[in-house]
Amino acid sequence: MHCMVTETASPKKIHVPVTAFRLFRSPLILFVILSTLIILMVGIWLRWHLLELPFDRDSYDEGVYWQSLRAMGSGHVLYQQIFYSQPPFFLLTIFPFYQWLGQNLIAAREGIALISLLGLGGAFLLGKAVRNWPGALFALLLCALAPLYLVESQTLQAEAPSVAFSFLSVGSAYLWWNHPHGKRGIVVASLALFTLVLGILCKLLAVSAVVPIVMIALMQLWRSAQTHSPTLKQLGLTLLIASCLCLFTCIVILWPFRDSFPTLWRSVITFHTDARQLFTGSQSKNLTTIKQFLWTPLTFVAIFSCGVAFLKRDWQILPLLGWFIATLAMLWQQAPLFPHHMVALLPSMISLAIFSLPSPFWREGSSNHQRKLLAIISLCLLLLMTIYNLLAIQTYYHQEAAQAHSQKTAKDLKIAEDLRGLLQPGQLIITDAQFIAGLADQSTPAALVDTSLVRIQTGYVSNEQLIHEAEQPQVRMVLFYTGRLSTEEGFVKWVDEHFQLTKDYGNGRMLWTKIA
Repeated sequence: MHCMVTETASPKKIHVPVTAFRLFRSPLILFVILSTLIILMVGIWLRWHLLELPFDRDSYDEGVYWQSLRAMGSGHVLYQQIFYSQPPFFLLTIFPFYQWLGQNLIAAREGIALISLLGLGGAFLLGKAVRNWPGALFALLLCALAPLYLVESQTLQAEAPSVAFSFLSVGSAYLWWNHPHGKRGIVVASLALFTLVLGILCKLLAVSAVVPIVMIALMQLWRSAQTHSPTLKQLGLTLLIASCLCLFTCIVILWPFRDSFPTLWRSVITFHTDARQLFTGSQSKNLTTIKQFLWTPLTFVAIFSCGVAFLKRDWQILPLLGWFIATLAMLWQQAPLFPHHMVALLPSMISLAIFSLPSPFWREGSSNHQRKLLAIISLCLLLLMTIYNLLAIQTYYHQEAAQAHSQKTAKDLKIAEDLRGLLQPGQLIITDAQFIAGLADQSTPAALVDTSLVRIQTGYVSNEQLIHEAEQPQVRMVLFYTGRLSTEEGFVKWVDEHFQLTKDYGNGRMLWTKIA
């Protein structure tokens, strides 16, 4: 007779997977999620507030890009019929928003506002990579409330998209520094180079973002050589895949312009080098423009952060310093330099500013007292800067609202109404006030969407070209308004002979109609 012995099995641990529900029960994660959503909502509201105001926020460039989009909507092609002095991706990115959201100024500005939000994502990634969740939230907050970035996020210009892609690129590169392994490392490195290309192909000033990315790659290779994790072979494969994606992106964007590449090169590169030679004398004013921009609390917080980082030997700050110096050098060489160009410095300065926050890697050799003191000082500085930004934003909105109701805007709207009544659908107008033509829902010839002083004085538009375009049967009117076209005396004389004066608005502002 056999006795059956039953063994009591020891209880096993049941591993419950971490679900989204359990994750949200963590107070820290819940706080971060709610804070991120609140900051994003504030950033979105700020970008859509007063977006519809009917005046050129940059005094000239918005009209140029608006007419460029209208020309693209009529079937004209960049660098062929349309003169365009920037790399192609900016207008290629905005054009779908312009077409789908109403084919008007607000639609184009909405595209700018949406793309600018990518910059907030870049700030969040970079802050998380270097200072964990506090860094992510403060970087996001500083980016969302940066006054100049907000202005550019509401303005139809290439600066905001270029800065947004650049910030996302460097933020992804720092994320790759912390997570270089496996598929995640390949994806993040590819994202860094992919968005870098997009930023540069929006505006060439973004090429300065190459500096921090190259520095991060070299630091990663050096670290790998010291620790063998990941191996140099793995890193090499990751960088090769990311570089191939980078090259493929360039080819895809530039391939449609392969037949007009000489014109593209002349418009994007040669035009700016010629302008720099012509406006070399104005370079002496660059220092004043740079000083005015840097005289803000953000600069002082960034300097303080650099001092803290060097005292703690936190060498992660070096690529950002390289980025700031490279951008500063490019702006110093820019001729002519305009205040809106200074927005290119903001991503590196915001990134430097959050280095004042305590790092999770400082535990060794740092007392709790030192860490608490540093945390208090950092939080006070960042909160004061936030208050400063909010006050600056309030001033900006007050000025914008005042300009919307100013006599100048009212006069521009009256002239636009005149054009709307005098021009028939399909007719064109030559003008140096492209924005007013847009307000009237009228278009300029594709070759004359830009009649800036830079283009006129560099010889990229001549009397002969102006006369040739004015002779076209679609061109019905010429509006002299900003004084740019008036500098071409031969064209002014020709218009006087072949057009009749329809409206005289004073101070050389005249509307001429072609003699039948």
